[in-house]
Amino acid sequence: MNAIDHPLGVFQGKSNAEYHGGPGISKSGLDVVSKSPAHYKQSRADGYTAPTPSQRLGTLAHSFILENDTFWDHYALPFEAPEGALDTVAQIKDQLKELGEKVAASAKKADLIEQLRAVDPEAVFLDDAKAAYADEVGDREIITAKELEDLEGMRASIMRHPKASKLLEAGSGVAELSCYWRDEETGALCRCRPDFWRHDGIIVDLKTSRDACYDGFQKSISGWRYDTQDPYYLDGATAAVTQGENPLKMPAPRAFIFVAIEPFAPYACSVFVLDPESREIGRSGYRKALNRYAECLRTGEWPAYSDKIETISLPEWRLRQEAYEQDEQGVYSE
Repeated sequence: MNAIDHPLGVFQGKSNAEYHGGPGISKSGLDVVSKSPAHYKQSRADGYTAPTPSQRLGTLAHSFILENDTFWDHYALPFEAPEGALDTVAQIKDQLKELGEKVAASAKKADLIEQLRAVDPEAVFLDDAKAAYADEVGDREIITAKELEDLEGMRASIMRHPKASKLLEAGSGVAELSCYWRDEETGALCRCRPDFWRHDGIIVDLKTSRDACYDGFQKSISGWRYDTQDPYYLDGATAAVTQGENPLKMPAPRAFIFVAIEPFAPYACSVFVLDPESREIGRSGYRKALNRYAECLRTGEWPAYSDKIETISLPEWRLRQEAYEQDEQGVYSE
């Protein structure tokens, strides 16, 4: 297959790595195109980048909340140190002295461990315990105690929320389906991956958010371009079920709902639906980026910023502030 070929339709079972590293333009890719096509091309060339702690927790939350029945197939409980496990040089020296052993002041940790093992074969060392646990869990990723606490807190909060719990009710839909379609206007291969696609046609998108209140999430919608995600997913999933394979017989989506959850105590949760005007603004935004992306594919040119000299001004808020201060000065000078 070349870079823009892929079967169309709705597919289950693709891993995150397979989906994110595969062909087609996603909503997050269009976000980068909106910055500049050059930045998008570079991001694809760079490939995988390690997630930030907040991004990692968001990924964990999606799996823990939306795919809880398979979460432990991929992750392992936090490591718990065995009682009395020795870690530091000081601890090992103290143990040797308790057994009546002479300890050289300059002895290295490895030598001390061997010395202690010789007189106490049952001694437990922290590094050994960690290595044994890593062997036990195999390819599964070990989460931390704090991550587990936050994941359990978020899930419990959602389950207490009357609307969020109903929307994400087990058995009412399918998580992490991968959708591929051809944009009718440009012919570009597109993709999206709904968090939770209900059998009644509602797509639920789970967002971890530093501020899940109305005003806070309103800022997130603008800052993270969630207004483009809503129509892109609605339009895209509809195209995917009509253009290609649909073995699960998922219905064309009829609504898109955000469930926002704060990733720290008290793990406050809110549910939002975008109003029609904002959705149309978002649709216009994704269409602009998608058309630009398609033009770059056609020409092979991936420009960055403007190649012209542009006139620049202060931000609008700073101009308003200046006007206000001048008005205030005028009042007091009279």
